[in-house]
Amino acid sequence: MRHLRYFVAVAEAGTVTEAARRLRIAQPSLSQQIRLLERRIGTPLFRRLPQGMELTEGGQVLLDGVNRALGELSSSVAAARAAVPVATVGMCRGVAQPVLARVERILAGGGRLKLSYRQVDSEAQGDLLRAGGLAFGILRAPVDTTGLELRTVNDEPLGLVLHDRHPLARKPRLTWSDLTGQRLLWFPSERAPGYAATVLAHLRERGWAPETVPDDNSSHTLFRHLLIAHDDLVALRTLSSSHGDPDLVWRPVGPEPPHERLVLVASARTSWGPYLKDSDG
Repeated sequence: MRHLRYFVAVAEAGTVTEAARRLRIAQPSLSQQIRLLERRIGTPLFRRLPQGMELTEGGQVLLDGVNRALGELSSSVAAARAAVPVATVGMCRGVAQPVLARVERILAGGGRLKLSYRQVDSEAQGDLLRAGGLAFGILRAPVDTTGLELRTVNDEPLGLVLHDRHPLARKPRLTWSDLTGQRLLWFPSERAPGYAATVLAHLRERGWAPETVPDDNSSHTLFRHLLIAHDDLVALRTLSSSHGDPDLVWRPVGPEPPHERLVLVASARTSWGPYLKDSDG
């Protein structure tokens, strides 16, 4: 590449002396580099005339090719700078649309990004982030934070979801004693073990240690079917993720309800980490 740059400079300047001045190198060194290039290509590139350097036919062909290549390289560099990077975001189940919108505002503050979403359980996201399989993750805390940058994107109390004819649905607010005998429709804890352990421990401390009924699918139809079919079954959800079903109601529970904290995560050792630090969201 350096030899070609020297060749173009001599062709444009017309003399080795002027080209050396423009390149800020010694004239003998430049002359030697041109001779080396000619030997490498296997043909003379210049006619050495008293008034300066004149391109041979082969030299003109090379100059035209180099100029085309430099033009294409310049266009490619400009296109690369204008390209919008694609960032894969792992997302745990049940993220409400307002939370997702806030995540996108935060990431937009760090620069242009095209986001691609994958459903990934909270427990699996940490290893994928550290290994580079994900750029960002949206998951339920607490999690192992080793090597990760975290930013809280939602911290909201959990309430009870139940069908609208459930005996407890008549109450605008529930207490822990109201839940005696109620079972809990609960996700598989291995999806987010830190979150599951924290919430279930919180319930036990307030006197409710419910039997859990596995909700091991992502179908809202089956979720609502189970709740509607049983008067002794409730679910825990945030208010923001519980809208939109006329047959189900959300009720606050207390005192001291458990919280769901969703965090936006990136590996601290990648270029994605600063998106969480520097943007305002």
